[in-house]
Amino acid sequence: MRVSRLKRESLRDAVIRAIEDALLAGELQPGDRLVEATLAAQAGISRGPVREAVRQLVGEGVLVSYPSRGTFVTCWTPQTVEEAYTLRAVLERLAIERVAARATEADLAQLQATVDAMAENGARGDSRALVWLDVRFHEQLYMLSQHGLLQRTLSQLRRQMYSLMGMDQGFAVHCHEIAADHAEIVRLLRARDGVAAGEAAARHILAAGREVVEQVRSLGDGRNAP
Repeated sequence: MRVSRLKRESLRDAVIRAIEDALLAGELQPGDRLVEATLAAQAGISRGPVREAVRQLVGEGVLVSYPSRGTFVTCWTPQTVEEAYTLRAVLERLAIERVAARATEADLAQLQATVDAMAENGARGDSRALVWLDVRFHEQLYMLSQHGLLQRTLSQLRRQMYSLMGMDQGFAVHCHEIAADHAEIVRLLRARDGVAAGEAAARHILAAGREVVEQVRSLGDGRNAP
């Protein structure tokens, strides 16, 4: 992993974003080690902000720290992957049902704009852009749910899953289908059918989860552990 040199503004948050970028790009994967001194040197900053960023991500479950061994990207087993995706499906269904009852036409237009960008990048086969657009779409949904605790819970859960998203081959294999899946959610939201929209999202999430379970299982114990 390499990060650009950072300016002084909100250095901890900038380090967190850099780590998130690396996770979503697949440059950091479950079991990979993070060395604070190396990150600080690459970014051109002191180790303090890096230490703060790492501490926050450890607290959120994105990273794990072992005394005398170092800090690593949190590892996953098939069971914990399944648990994460099934929980997200349940919570996101609730969020979407609330969005259907509250979203304005301007809100739905913003969601549609993200879906349109997904379609453009899917046509080009740009799976890395699709990962970030997927993050944007679902974060928009969480915000539009107008449920603060639900939004924070879902955002933290998905941040824990960034390493899975970065290794998820589905963004490349299904790049032409991803926009269509999200467009269907927006179509149902426009129809104010929150139940159907929530079910469509849950199907999409659970299907992705099944694929990632198989990918994690194929890695075996050797790759997915520090």
